[in-house]
Amino acid sequence: MSLIPCDSCDRKVPEKLCQTTWAWYNANSERVAYRQRLCTACFCSIVLPLDQDKDFENGLTCPACGISTEHDMDPVYATAYIPGQGKTQIEAPTCASCAVTVRSRAQKGAQKLEDRMSRGSEPQGPSTGTARESYWESIGIVPREA
Repeated sequence: MSLIPCDSCDRKVPEKLCQTTWAWYNANSERVAYRQRLCTACFCSIVLPLDQDKDFENGLTCPACGISTEHDMDPVYATAYIPGQGKTQIEAPTCASCAVTVRSRAQKGAQKLEDRMSRGSEPQGPSTGTARESYWESIGIVPREA
């Protein structure tokens, strides 16, 4: 059982939590970032739906509603450190309406990060493997080949 509850659902779960850093730019072009610790279920319902096909050759579409965001986009960026899997980065070309919903979910229980320029050090990388990481494998997220 995890000693730390999931930031989104507030449950203590048996698996190790993934750490997701969300970022976007507000109306005055200032970067805003939050860090969330998510259980497998919350990661699958909040983050994974945004990880659409990265082939933008046919234009940009919002991963939440599917409308074209080619000329009007309010993007959201996510970097997730998944236990035993490493780093996953997502660039979601969300529309303005869906960006509000995505950003609201990203802030739930999350810690607001200070400006990058004032931080002293970067976060540590992913941890070494444990039995709790098998939860991630059970949903199809497997370790990278070395």
